[in-house]
Parts: sequence; structure tokens; C-alpha cells
Amino acid sequence: METESFDYVVVGGGSAGCIVAARLAAAARVLLLEAGDDALAHPETQSSDGFKYAFAKEGLMWHRLSTPQADCGGRAIWAGTGRVLGGSGAVNGMVYTRGDRRDFDAWPEGWRWNDVVPAFEAVEARLGVRPRPPTVFATAFLDSAVEAGFARKDGLNDGDLGGVAGCNDMNYQGEHRRSSYRAFLHGADLPGLTVRTGARVRRLRFGPDRRATAVDYDWQGRPRQAAIGREVVLCAGALETPRLLLLSGVGPRAALERLAIPVVQASAGIGRNLQDHPNVCMFYRAGAPIDFQYPQVYGFDNARAPEGLQAGIQPDTCYVCYAAPASLQQSMQRMVPILTLPGRLHDIAGLRRLLRGLVDLAFRLPLVRRFVGRVFGIVVVLGKPTSRGTVSLVSADPDQPAAIDLAYYATPEDRSVMAAAIERARAIAAKAPLAGAKPLSAGAKRVGERKRWQWIRTATMTTFHFCGSCRMGDDADSPVDTSLRVKGLANVRVADASVVPEIPVSALNAPSMMIAYRAADFILAGETA
Repeated sequence: METESFDYVVVGGGSAGCIVAARLAAAARVLLLEAGDDALAHPETQSSDGFKYAFAKEGLMWHRLSTPQADCGGRAIWAGTGRVLGGSGAVNGMVYTRGDRRDFDAWPEGWRWNDVVPAFEAVEARLGVRPRPPTVFATAFLDSAVEAGFARKDGLNDGDLGGVAGCNDMNYQGEHRRSSYRAFLHGADLPGLTVRTGARVRRLRFGPDRRATAVDYDWQGRPRQAAIGREVVLCAGALETPRLLLLSGVGPRAALERLAIPVVQASAGIGRNLQDHPNVCMFYRAGAPIDFQYPQVYGFDNARAPEGLQAGIQPDTCYVCYAAPASLQQSMQRMVPILTLPGRLHDIAGLRRLLRGLVDLAFRLPLVRRFVGRVFGIVVVLGKPTSRGTVSLVSADPDQPAAIDLAYYATPEDRSVMAAAIERARAIAAKAPLAGAKPLSAGAKRVGERKRWQWIRTATMTTFHFCGSCRMGDDADSPVDTSLRVKGLANVRVADASVVPEIPVSALNAPSMMIAYRAADFILAGETA
């Protein structure tokens, strides 16, 4: 097996990994390993208008399914994330939201709002974030939200999201996406950096002192090994980072022993505390064509607050205005094969391509295009779920996927908040100037509780905000410390959304980049593990 030596090995070239690798490579030899392609091989990942095509493209996202979800009618939920240099930040809608300052009250000391703002600001200075000006229809949505009790506020990054709606910041510049790849790696003079795309990491190797000595990976059809001089930094995301640790012998002892994986470090918290934002989309048909293209209009609220919408309270739900003409075709091309192919047939790429072709044909029909041209949605997002899922191994074989249990709606609190949030979204749609739009989804209509929950169970999907599966904290249940080092190991850090203790109410891309920036700060400041 061919072996090379580096000071640092960064596993995962996504939103977090690009930042960590770029900052460390300024003064050290760094290897960045990414399972997906080079971003430049996919122009849609570089364009600010390309997000819908990137989302639908077969090779740009991991094809994963959750375990059957008991509170979603036994359905398996698609759990794809970006699989390209730039990661999910190369295929998402470019939403940049820090979260509410009260989100960080549940994070450990040293990670509260005032602690993390400097890192957010440093990332933003490189990305150049800004809101997009609202179009006529986006303004109509915001006016209706104000009539429903929301306060109008654009930017949404001052830390107070209680009861507000406005145009959120987005990471774009002209016609270009400003992902962490574009801002930190693309065109940068980093002679210490080696980037390997198409590299599938199999496991970490450890010496007797629990020091990671090497990373085993496959590249260009051959097994390789990267020897670690100082540290390995895991940035593979909340679904892959715990999987890699488990394969390497770091995790719950009983689970590892059951699969005959030698235990390097018994750590019960690896793969636990998984969180995500489940959502449903309530579709309406407006009286005029929809004229905006981006997920640029957001609202936040505490759906069950007895005093109603107001600033100063912790929001627990998010409301996004979705323009169907902008990306419904591409969304259906991605999701229809997953929703319609039974059993493991959805794993057959040829069948997925066939169904995507049929969707494309349907959207070529003038009648369909005219109908969709006036359709919009209100995406209702459960922003502060209390349910917790797991990532676990079913095999010691690195080629076998992990079992991902998202545990949607596993608590009564989550079910209650989602029900209240749907009523809040219906209230927005009922106010002028949206009043008069025809409800299309069952959830958008006035129905009984039983029928509403039947619809929720069938309509729920992920918002792709997976986090928390390697929680950081000072408590014994947290497997990662507040300097992002895996407890009990000598030189392994986690620097991605895996470490999030409690999910923010907002999108996770900005917090993921903030975590990565701080991880590099810790390492560069000499906090070697």
C-alpha cells in the first residue's frame, strides 16, 4: 500500500473541510480528502443560478435513505448531502443564516453567541454575504406575513429572529456562488495543500497510545494510506463523521464488539443525538405568475407562544416562501424515484434516470408549465426538534451504508409544534395580498387533526440540516470537548455540524463554516491534541 506523510489530514472537502484545509495549509503540509468530484467539473456548483440543477444531478449528492420512520407512515426519508468539493455548500440554495442568539445558550461555555460572532464575521468577510432584493411576489409574501403579525426585518443575522420575516442573507456574488470552496480554496496560493477528489476514506488507524497514525483510503482504484504527523480533522458531516469513527473503533463498546470491531476508545455518544429539521411544504396557486427564483424570504416564530409573535422570544419554527417555477421540476427529478420505487429498486441508477426523464417530459407540456408558473409553497420547518436520532453501523464493511434513524416526531412536543406551525403558515396565506391564493395541499386546507396528520406523515421530508451526532460539551455524555477534540484520543478533532449540541432554528451551513473557522483557530493557536 502506497503511503505518504502529511502534518494534517482533513477528511471531507465540504463547507467545513475547505475552510479547515485552506487555513492550515498556509503553514503546514495538508491533505484534503473528498469522496466526490472536483467542483470545477460541475459548472452548476459555481453558478448562483445553478443550485436547482446541482440538487437534481445524480453524482453530486450522496444517495442515502433513513431507516423507516414510524411517525412518517413507515417511510424511509432521503438523507442526501453534497458529494463534491464544496460539499452541501456547493449544491444548496445559498442561504446564510447564523441562527438566533438564544440557540447558543444551549451550547457550552466558550460557544455562546458573543463567542462565535467573530468567527461568523470572518467567514462572512470572505463569502461577501448579502440579501437579494425582493421581487414583486416576494414582497407580497412579506406583506402578508406582516399582516399575520410578523415584523419585517431583512438580513436576519443580528441574533434576534423572534417573530420576524424578511430577506435572508445569501452567499453569492453576481453570477457566482460564494461557497467556502470558492472563498477559501479556489485560486488560492496554498503550496502546502494536496487535494484528492474521488477519495473514499475507509478508516483511521491508531497506535497503542490512541494516537491516530494514518488514514486508509481508496483513490484512483488503489488503496492508499496517509500518515498523520500532527492531527486528523474530520469534516465529513454529521452522517459520515460518526460512521468513520465507528468503523475505526471509536464508539459505543457493545455496538463495536457486536460487529467484531476492535475497540480503540469506548464512547457512548458517537452516533447519538442526531438532529435535523423536518419540514412540510404547503402548496398554493396564486392569481399571477411567480417572479422570484431563490429561497430568499424567511420568517421565524415561536408557534406555540401564548403571547403571539414578538421579538425577544426563542423561535421554534421557520417559514420559507418557495417558488415552484424556479426548481419544482428539478426537485421532482431528484425525489420522485425515491418516493415511487419500492424496496431497493431506488438504488438502481438506470431506473432513477428513467423516472427523471419522465418528469422532464411532463414539464415540457405547456399546460403543466402554465400551471406550475403560478404555484408557490410555504415550507414549514420544525426548527427546534426535541426528538433525537442515531447513526449506527450494520456492518464492519466500510462499503456498507450506516443505519440512519432520524426519529422525526418521536416526541409529543414536536408533533404539537408542527401542528401549530401549520396553522401559522395558513394565517400568512390568508392575509392580503396572498389572500385568494388557492390551497393545493391537504395541509393548506382546513381539515381535522386526523387528516392533517395523515398529510404530515406523507409530506414530511428533510431540510438537509443533519447535526449533533458527535456532540461537543464538558459533560460525560458529549464525546467531543469544547476544543473539538475527540475525548480519549490523542490527535483527532471533529470540525463539522456533528459537534452541534443543540440544533439552531436556522439553516446549518453558516454554523458549520463558523465551527470550521474556530477549529482552525484552535489548531493554529497551538492547541495540539
